[in-house]
Amino acid sequence: MASHRLVQYVGKKYGLEISEGLYDRLNIYHFVEGHALNDKPLLAEVAVDEITKLVSAAEKRSDTSFPTLMTVSEILDFLDG
Repeated sequence: MASHRLVQYVGKKYGLEISEGLYDRLNIYHFVEGHALNDKPLLAEVAVDEITKLVSAAEKRSDTSFPTLMTVSEILDFLDG
């Protein structure tokens, strides 16, 4: 499933804290808000928004720097690959 692949990739790129936060957001996106996990364009938008929030919060709490934030088009390319 695309969402699982994305969470795993985010974990490799940004670390466990960010991937777990994304996983939590995607659970709400799917189970509470009722969106389909195979709607790749919307999934990518939600992921970029959440990753941006999570990385920003993590950077404020520590001196850790993260890789460049992914764009919607980069996530779509990944999901289609």
